[in-house]
Amino acid sequence: MKKKEKTLRIIGRMVARAWVISAPAAIVLSVLVLLDEISWKTAGLLFLGVLILTMAITAAVFHELENFISYLKSLAQGIEIEPPHFQKGIFSSFRLADTFQSVKKRWFDQTLSDASILEHLPDPLMMINPEGKIVFINQKARSVFGDKAGKTNCLSLFTEDVFQRAVSNVLAEKTTTELFEWSYQHFVFQARIDRLPAPTRDGGIAVIVMNDITPFKRFREQQAEFFANASHELKTPLSIISGFIETLQGPAKDDEVAREQFLNMMAEQATRMTGLVQDLLKLARQQSMPESSKKEVIILPDLIRGVMADLKHKAVQNHQKLICRMDYDIPRLLGNRAELQHVFQNLIDNAIKYGKPHSDIDVQLGVCNGFPNRPEDKRQTVSVAVHNQGTPIAPKHLDKLFDRFYRVDSVQARQVGGTGLGLSIVQQIVHDHDGMIDVASTVRDGTTFTVYLPVDL
Repeated sequence: MKKKEKTLRIIGRMVARAWVISAPAAIVLSVLVLLDEISWKTAGLLFLGVLILTMAITAAVFHELENFISYLKSLAQGIEIEPPHFQKGIFSSFRLADTFQSVKKRWFDQTLSDASILEHLPDPLMMINPEGKIVFINQKARSVFGDKAGKTNCLSLFTEDVFQRAVSNVLAEKTTTELFEWSYQHFVFQARIDRLPAPTRDGGIAVIVMNDITPFKRFREQQAEFFANASHELKTPLSIISGFIETLQGPAKDDEVAREQFLNMMAEQATRMTGLVQDLLKLARQQSMPESSKKEVIILPDLIRGVMADLKHKAVQNHQKLICRMDYDIPRLLGNRAELQHVFQNLIDNAIKYGKPHSDIDVQLGVCNGFPNRPEDKRQTVSVAVHNQGTPIAPKHLDKLFDRFYRVDSVQARQVGGTGLGLSIVQQIVHDHDGMIDVASTVRDGTTFTVYLPVDL
């Protein structure tokens, strides 16, 4: 019954359109009748012929247009159906159809491009439907939350109150946008939920974009810890010096022996503060050093020999022997000579400080293919390993050894004059030269710091 009614409506519209198109011919025939050029009967027959001819000519076109309109309505409702078939000819609407197919292809290509952009965004993104179910999740979100996240409800996946409240507000249309910060496992996200102006094809009505601010948060925490440690390290010698000054101004004012003793201790604390300030300035300069300053040609064997010559007297005083071994024909490097000299001077000096008396300090230069833990980097590298026999470093300390102000043994470090910044500066310089530094320590083999630097010449 519905199909018959639809056919009758189509025929009715077709006849009405034919009448409208034939109206000019009817007017002309009426004028000719009024002028007694033709009779009413002749005019009627001529108009009937024009009407029939018009209906015959326009039938195909309007039939195609009806099918075309039905097709557009289906697309508007999100129903993907086969496009109607259009007959090419002088009276057909094939040019309109071809134009639409071209536009549709462009829409389709743009949709694929948009989807590709969303898929490869560097931040996690997902779309949810009115029930909170995830209907789209991009590659970054899958890597963070797992592949199964795309088949679950976000309200059951993320149970934090701030997330649940924000999503519920948007789904209930209390707000159109929610901004909030929340944590997931070891990540910290700055998230934004926006309600879409219209549902997507998959039924999504809101989009959730998450900006990973974990590195920023960690930096802020490290920054706060750094300032706290720096303040503590400076406060301790200042307090000691202040106490000695009060003692010299008071009870020990006329005590020559005490004065000499206190002045020596004050000098030690002043030297300690000077070293700390110099290391802090070194860190600041290193972080602001331009890239152009790292383009000197470095002959590493000569640099190492120079550092060892400078530290030979200190090793002799500690009854130690400096030994240098190297492969034949070590390639030249590009870098900052002063900075690399600081790296190896610090490492060899530490080996002397923390090595056992009457032991050897071994420095070995070699050539490697690639970096440890960087299988994708196949560049040739030069390795410099500094080894000593001393108190081994426990495994729990190895990961934190390069943190600023971190000391394995704070008492021993202060006794040998450490500030807790030396290895942090070394790591910063090595990383700035696109290299890496590794440490290994055992009771049997001792402690070895190994620096790997790429050969860029």
